[in-house]
Amino acid sequence: MIALPVLALTYAAVSYDMFTLTPEEEFVQRHGAADASLTWQYAGPTTQTWDGWSSMSDAPLHEPVTEREILAELPVGSRVIPVAESHVPLATGTGAGDLDAVGVDITDPLVAGMVKLLDGAAPRQPGEIAVTVAARKRLGVRIGDTVRGVAGTAGGAWRVTGVVEFPADLGQRVVFAPGHVPVPAGSGREPRATWLADTPHPVTWADVERYNERGIVVASRAVSKNPPSPEETAYPFDDPGRSVNGETLSMGGLIAGLGLLEVVLLAGPAFAVGARRRQRDLALVAANGGTPAHLRRIVLADGVVLGAVGAVVGIALGIVLAFTTRPLAEQYLLQSRAAGYRVWPVALLVIAVLAVVTGLLAALVPAVTAARFDLVAALTGRRGAVRSRKRWLLLGLALTAVGAAIGAYGARGTDRRAILAGLTVVELGLVLCTPALVGLIARLGARLHLAPRIALRDAARNRAAAAPAISAVMAAVAGSVALGVYLTSSTARQEASYTPGLPTGYVKISYYTDQSRDEIASRVEQAARSMPWVRDTYQVRDYGCPAGTDPEVYCSLWLAVPDENRCFVDQLTQPLTVEQRRAALADWRCNASSGKFVFSNNSFPAVDDGTLVAAVLDASPADVAGARRALAAGGVVVADPRYVKDGHTTVVVQDGQHPDVSEEKLPHLTVPAYLMTSGIRFPTWFVSPALAERTGLAALPSALVAATASVPTQAQEDALRAAVQRIEPTIGNNIGVERGADPQEDPFLYVLAAAAALITLGAAGIATGLAAADGRADLSTLAAVGASPRLRRLLSLSQSGVIAGLGAVLGVAAGLGVAFAILTAFNRAAVDSWPVMIAFPLTVPWRNLLVVLVVPLVAMLGAGLLTRSRLPIERRLE
Repeated sequence: MIALPVLALTYAAVSYDMFTLTPEEEFVQRHGAADASLTWQYAGPTTQTWDGWSSMSDAPLHEPVTEREILAELPVGSRVIPVAESHVPLATGTGAGDLDAVGVDITDPLVAGMVKLLDGAAPRQPGEIAVTVAARKRLGVRIGDTVRGVAGTAGGAWRVTGVVEFPADLGQRVVFAPGHVPVPAGSGREPRATWLADTPHPVTWADVERYNERGIVVASRAVSKNPPSPEETAYPFDDPGRSVNGETLSMGGLIAGLGLLEVVLLAGPAFAVGARRRQRDLALVAANGGTPAHLRRIVLADGVVLGAVGAVVGIALGIVLAFTTRPLAEQYLLQSRAAGYRVWPVALLVIAVLAVVTGLLAALVPAVTAARFDLVAALTGRRGAVRSRKRWLLLGLALTAVGAAIGAYGARGTDRRAILAGLTVVELGLVLCTPALVGLIARLGARLHLAPRIALRDAARNRAAAAPAISAVMAAVAGSVALGVYLTSSTARQEASYTPGLPTGYVKISYYTDQSRDEIASRVEQAARSMPWVRDTYQVRDYGCPAGTDPEVYCSLWLAVPDENRCFVDQLTQPLTVEQRRAALADWRCNASSGKFVFSNNSFPAVDDGTLVAAVLDASPADVAGARRALAAGGVVVADPRYVKDGHTTVVVQDGQHPDVSEEKLPHLTVPAYLMTSGIRFPTWFVSPALAERTGLAALPSALVAATASVPTQAQEDALRAAVQRIEPTIGNNIGVERGADPQEDPFLYVLAAAAALITLGAAGIATGLAAADGRADLSTLAAVGASPRLRRLLSLSQSGVIAGLGAVLGVAAGLGVAFAILTAFNRAAVDSWPVMIAFPLTVPWRNLLVVLVVPLVAMLGAGLLTRSRLPIERRLE
């Protein structure tokens, strides 16, 4: 129990050290062996972070610079090579997709460390290409195969010459020969290059500032080794990587404290039972003149020795595990390469000291107990009466209440440190309450079968061993359940905050082209209908300027909010007072406005006769019928009640004839309006064709909606993109899939469930084995009086059930109670907030609970199957 957490901590420390790159290592992965990387990004002065990640300027450079121009800014004797980055539409194994493209000479020494050739040869000719492993899988090619561009992409086809790797990003990338990155249709110009420079002397921060004056953003190897102080930089934002965050340290300290508590609770029973089994030996030491201090030192020495052994074994296994699993973490977790194989000596030393301290702390209570036992009872083998002191119970209840209050306070201010601190205090309080709970539950044993009755009696008699094991399970389960409730509630809150624009799985293809939109729309619709997974298609028409209008003129229409429907908050310039927030919350005009946080990926305006309303809103039949009537009457359909007054709304028309007048002087039309009350709460409105004609605006094809039975896969989306790009390349980049709120479960939930399950199994198994070893005398008595050999298995099963079952049930109750209390406090604190904050739903992580509650059954089954059924017969001491 000491070596296992040491192994986990060692694995985490070594992995963190390998994957935490120094500034110089990060520079090498991003910029290779160059002395500096320069991007002439602006036509005027700029400011930047010391590492060149971010920059600011109001004068963007529209034309790329040449090699001669960049060399003119560098010292004499410098050498540069370009690295061009772009996105290129390519034919994939299932259709078409946009992949990151890089144009660079990967054989040049300056790119060493930035790009690595894994197999084959570097691309040198215009018709050659290299791919990463991930891109090779997406494209479905091998070395020697041909990759084809989508229609409209310069180049047409490229032969795969090699497989490459970018250590900073193991994703999908393709590499072209320098200067031969294809230009997708519609991009208008070559991609801007970043220049890797080999300079005669290091590029200092003073040099970087001089280059900034010319609009050049620079990442320098010398600056990465010796970054400037914040006072020396003009960039207004702090760099989060320059110092350790105080909140991170405090959070880490709290988590380490929780981990230490778990280890002490898990290791404590072993020392308690060990001291109990050595009680006669310790009694003999006392009978021969040993003082209580001698007895304490004997037990504490066990803790020091076992802690040191656990540290050595755990650290060795942790290093081996971190080294062997590093490639998996690089490929599947971080998608980037770590630094060299290395350990963190300081961290390992701290872990070793922590292991010894943990062993000492785990042996502390058994050592104190061993020094206070009844000498006569110990020599005769009797256990004596065991009772829990009331003051520990009262202290535990007080800590539980205080911890809940701290957590609620942290939730109110969204302070994660306070929330975790509150959870820690609650767990400490519950630990102190556990011995009393064990004694209370043990009273029920008189009504049970012999085996569970003995198991409960032993747990009550040996609370020094049973209570820590139960507490360890309870603390692990409580923490897992509480954090699981928070994560699932956060996911549910995000889902409630999402406003879809289409039914889940539907696809929208937008048209942005100067060609005939009617022709393009017809061809795109045919391409979409050719997909087997598309059930139906619907053309979306937007309002625009009629034919012959100056292209620079803007034509549109929008809805006006009547004065009596405006929220008073929109007129305020100062922060709201408490009274104003409450008044806004009580006012429907404010609740219907932008006060709520809502998000959508697929919003669109549309000219519709009712077909789209019926097809894409999932509304009730009554709402669809009402919308059709309003559209047939030349009106509009809205989802925001602020626009509607007495069944009508006001439409403001920008018809292109009044480009320079204010909104008040534009034409205003009053038309029928229908307010949708069901289905998707779309963030815009539907306009009748008659209204578009009445205003003189043209109804132009703007998008196509494809109805599907389910969310398209990546392969299906690639196939649709390929079909559309063959019609018009620019449209392929305007395909949006309504995937909903993307309610993906946080993988941390599974980590929590697995950790709780392992701790529960470990604590139950160890406590069961210790209880069995401690109860050999009772088993001998049972054998002597003729008890069935099966009773041995049943007794082990019951002992495991007491530890794992009681700990799991108490942990679930405590975790749910703490989490619900904190979330309820947060929701109450946010009641008066503005804009309106969506409350945390009080959800239950059922998968976590299922794992937590099934594990005790597994522990009991394992204890029953792995226990020897033959009862021992031993001579009793008299």
